[in-house]
Amino acid sequence: MTIVSVRTHAQRWTLDGTGAARGRTERASVIVTVETAGGHIGLGEAAPLPGMSTDTLEDAQRELAALAVPFTATPRLRSPSAQFAIETALANAAAAERGCTLAEVLGGAQPAEAAVVVDSEWHADVAAHAGATTLKVKVGAADFAADLARLLAIHRAAPGATLRLDANRSWPAERVRERLFALAELPIEFLEEPCDDARALLRDPLPIPIALDESLATLAASQIEGVLDAPGLGALVLKPTLLGGITACLALAAKARAAGKAAVISHCLEGSIGFEACRALASAAGGGVHGVAPHPGLRAFAQPRRIIPGTIDRRTVETIERALDATDVLAVLNPKLAPTELARQRRLVETAPLPPDAKVILFTSGSTGEPRGIVLSRAALAAAADASWQHLGRRDDDRWLLALSPASAGGLAVIVRCRAAGVPVETIGTNEVGEVSLADALARCTLASLVPAQLSLLLSDPDWRCPASVRAVLLGGAAAPPALVAEAVRRGMTVHPTYGLTETFGQVATAPHVGAPLVPLPGVEIAAGTRATPERIRVRGPMLATQYLDGTPIAPELVTEDLGVIETDADGGGPALVVSGRADDVIISGGMNVHPAEVEAVLAATPGVRMACAFGVADERWGQIVGAAIAVDASFDRRTAISAWHERLPPHARPRRLATVGPGSAAPHSTAEGVTLPLLPGGKVDRRACSALPGEPVHYR
Repeated sequence: MTIVSVRTHAQRWTLDGTGAARGRTERASVIVTVETAGGHIGLGEAAPLPGMSTDTLEDAQRELAALAVPFTATPRLRSPSAQFAIETALANAAAAERGCTLAEVLGGAQPAEAAVVVDSEWHADVAAHAGATTLKVKVGAADFAADLARLLAIHRAAPGATLRLDANRSWPAERVRERLFALAELPIEFLEEPCDDARALLRDPLPIPIALDESLATLAASQIEGVLDAPGLGALVLKPTLLGGITACLALAAKARAAGKAAVISHCLEGSIGFEACRALASAAGGGVHGVAPHPGLRAFAQPRRIIPGTIDRRTVETIERALDATDVLAVLNPKLAPTELARQRRLVETAPLPPDAKVILFTSGSTGEPRGIVLSRAALAAAADASWQHLGRRDDDRWLLALSPASAGGLAVIVRCRAAGVPVETIGTNEVGEVSLADALARCTLASLVPAQLSLLLSDPDWRCPASVRAVLLGGAAAPPALVAEAVRRGMTVHPTYGLTETFGQVATAPHVGAPLVPLPGVEIAAGTRATPERIRVRGPMLATQYLDGTPIAPELVTEDLGVIETDADGGGPALVVSGRADDVIISGGMNVHPAEVEAVLAATPGVRMACAFGVADERWGQIVGAAIAVDASFDRRTAISAWHERLPPHARPRRLATVGPGSAAPHSTAEGVTLPLLPGGKVDRRACSALPGEPVHYR
């Protein structure tokens, strides 16, 4: 595995000062992000603990920032917390590359049991009812009698639980034996760090064994070897942030087990990245090791995030399927984005606070502005899948073609739906010659999700006919020209135009059959305007995203930038949706409103026009005039087209400036399959790029 990029940034979060965080109100860390040559991302966290760590946050930041790329071997750093961070990042990158969990990369099998930190009888009762069998209690120096009474109460509340005590070196050395005898009747497994230099107490058997914890960070390897056979030693408490990472802790755990001592993996109040690494390490250390229970700081911190490149291949599908079953938050980013935009999105994913129910992060296409991060819950994913299957129905022979990037809602929804219903996902794939064509891949499936640009490319082959095995194609992502849909139907395709957004995890309204209006899916409520006054479309439903990454709420109602009309569905009498354009795309020419979608429908119906995009162009006289870009084939005749537009469009809506891509032009966006307008990575027409194409004035008679 070759690392080609290393980035760092600071992270701070609050603690509530209870349990393991007693006396602390804030933590800080350095997050390191590595990227492999294959585009896989790994995160690590360096969080030296003030008062215990031998290094500082500045030490960790300096060493991590100085790492030179590329490198293939794990660097050896002087800062223990930085070493833990880089080892965690590399292990996470390896997990993403292999499509497995972090624990599996480290050699873990079963999750380790967690020791729950409790402060009182009430905490112990709650933990016991939740199934905890090992409780950790902090004890101090001020009032041993009060501590003893508290421990007895905790034992009464959870009589079946084993206790572990941690004195944090607060007891006087001369009182340790006396206090251990006083506690001997309680089911105490060991006492961590009772006093300064607890090694001096280990020579003889003790009524309660002692565990070495933070003092291990100050001992040389030979000194640690010397205490492993001591009669009074019960365990080593291994904190990778203090001890220099994953490899060092695994080695010490093996030595402890060989000496018949317990090895306990613990944390240093890290954030979610370091905490999850400790849990995976506890699983890998094995031998009955107790792992780490969540600490108060994580209440204000996000779940661990797993970033996956949204490529369309079998390996990615399998990786996403496993990630959907795991506890991590899954972020799927489009690898075709510009490097600066991809870096921006990664940073947002890595740093944004997330709600507790977060499961998936996607970004909008950016067709009208900077892409925004969307946070979806597991419940929203399930609701979206259920509503889609209620519309389509499921057949035993179904196979769904994934032709859209999983970094888009339309692409990821295919994987989620199929995972929920046990339906195989097909990818385009390759054969002995090279990449299989979209047409050949479609022939293997019964279902598919396409955007209009893909459908246009399929139909650019005059001999292509839709295979009879394809029972339904969801067509969304952008307004589909009626002429394009009509031609697909003529070629034997059952097309279901759909309406949806990233915020709704795709499809929320679908035409039940060809020629029918868009009908809300089960459980979805849609409101809009009238024919006389189109209004912004408003959506309610269980599949709505929770919020944007910047914290702006989305559920329970999404007010979109799309303008629409609600009418009565002639088939069933229910509400039907007509999308008339976008509020932020409206062109105002001479005081008249022009909706690009209406212009595009006329342009796309013109013989020889494969794709069309309308937009506003600044004009001194009219404020704006209508500009357009069209992708054409050899049958396109400009004079005939202009004459048709003159007849079908009012003067203020006629294109006055035209860019043409295709025969007779430079055709900068033609491909092996045909001619296309500039597209965004998700397959939508890039309106801003279209407006930048060189155009010519259009004159009408």
